[in-house]
Amino acid sequence: MGSTDPDHSKGDTIFAVQYLRGFAALAVFLFHISSLTVVLWGPAAADVDHAGAAGVDLFFVISGFVMAMILSRPGPFSVRDFAIQRIARIVPGYYVMTIAVFVLALVAPALFITTSADPATLLRSLTFVPVADSQGSIAPLLVVGWTLDYEVFFYLLCAVGALLCGCRALVAVSGVIVALVLAGLLVTPEHPTLRFYTDTILLEFVYGIAIWRLHRSGALSDQKLPSALIFALGILLLAIQIEREPGAGRALVWGLPAAFILLGGLRVLDFEIRWLSLVGDWSYAFYLTHLFVIFGYVRLVMPLIGHFDLDWPFHYAAMTVLGLGFACLYHHVVEVPARKFIRGRFAGPRRSEARRAEDLPKLA
Repeated sequence: MGSTDPDHSKGDTIFAVQYLRGFAALAVFLFHISSLTVVLWGPAAADVDHAGAAGVDLFFVISGFVMAMILSRPGPFSVRDFAIQRIARIVPGYYVMTIAVFVLALVAPALFITTSADPATLLRSLTFVPVADSQGSIAPLLVVGWTLDYEVFFYLLCAVGALLCGCRALVAVSGVIVALVLAGLLVTPEHPTLRFYTDTILLEFVYGIAIWRLHRSGALSDQKLPSALIFALGILLLAIQIEREPGAGRALVWGLPAAFILLGGLRVLDFEIRWLSLVGDWSYAFYLTHLFVIFGYVRLVMPLIGHFDLDWPFHYAAMTVLGLGFACLYHHVVEVPARKFIRGRFAGPRRSEARRAEDLPKLA
């Protein structure tokens, strides 16, 4: 991508995508801290980041954007290469953490309230099948894994759409998603898996596709003021509902603000800050591992420093530093080697340039 390309990036990296991925992971992290530690510090701490769960919605919008970018590349589409890239990107890190939960539940069940070392649940988790538990909830062993069930479903739609519809793949994928959502609204299926695959949250992938089309067409103004206003509007819409549950309207209440943040951010966040880009690199590892950091800190670290009587902001900051540090370690020790192995083993040397390009947005 040259300087005349509307990507507003340096070289091949779209910095806005990098930064917003890191922001999304951090928002989810803070949300889980505030929701899981309310009994320790009360509502003052719990209200810090209630809308942080919308980081998931931002992830979905970004995913739609990046998949649209990948499917829009010139040249023939290879389902095999697409599958290898997606598997290498999301599967190893998720599998390691899922198996870690299973082992912990097996050897130390007292650490968990509802999670158990159930082989059937493990199998469903590893195959990204959203099957409900006995309470009717979609609950993989790794709690955050439900979002990956949506991601994998979206990747499958993209692969099939590209294979069958060629250059019209993005229209076909968007049409299928809209049809599924409409079916869910009209029929209101009782089966949890059918509800899962017809939830309005799927529209957030379509938002990302639409943003890519607008961005790539050059229809957006090159002036930063309109984009800055859109970006600020997205942040404001999330900020004013920080204590509100989105309910069934999540795709509107949180999804649209997330779309505004990405749409405006593509122009506003066109600068390079190395450490922010690194947080974007670590964001998937951060997302996968952050619950372990929170529970580990509360159970192991806080008893050691409890006599200092520190306020909750200190603990929030300490957990954030530890969480980012562990994510960096996990990224380099688990994710990167596993990704290189899978791509080197199955993609072959002729795909080296494609592998490099596939990493550019660094989106799971």
